[in-house]
Amino acid sequence: METKEVAAWMVAEHEKICTLNDEIRALIARAPRENLGPWIADLRGRFDEFVKRLDQHMTIEEEDGYLAQVRELRPALSEAVDMIKHEHIELLQILHDIQAALHQLAPTDNLLVRDCCRRIEQLLLWIERHEEHENHIVMYTFTQDITAQD
Repeated sequence: METKEVAAWMVAEHEKICTLNDEIRALIARAPRENLGPWIADLRGRFDEFVKRLDQHMTIEEEDGYLAQVRELRPALSEAVDMIKHEHIELLQILHDIQAALHQLAPTDNLLVRDCCRRIEQLLLWIERHEEHENHIVMYTFTQDITAQD
C-alpha cells in the first residue's frame, strides 16, 4: 500500500471501530435490570461484529498494512512493531474470551452480565490506548522530519 492509501485506510478503519465502540458503550450504559434476553442478544450481535472487524483490522495491519512499511522505513521502530503485534495477540485473546462468555449468558445471569460489561469497558480502553500508540508510530514513520537538512 502507498502512504496515502495507508492513511486513508487507517482513517476509515478507525471510524468503523469507533462507531462500534460507541454502540457497545451505549448498550452497556443502558443495560436493563430485568428482561435481559433481548439486550443480551443485541450486545452479542454488536460485540460479534466488533470482534470480526478488529480481527480483520489486525490481520490487514500485519499482512498488507503499514507494519511492514514501518519496519522497512524506520528500522529503529522494530521493537515497537513487535510490541504492537504482540498486543494484537493479547487483544484478540481477550476479545474471544469475552465473546465466549457473552454467548454463554442467560437472561437470568445478572451478575455475569455486569461482569461482562466491566470486562468490555476495560477492553475498550485498552483498544483505544493501542490505537493511539499505532497512530503515533504511523505519524512518526510517514511524516518528514521537519528538522532534517537537505
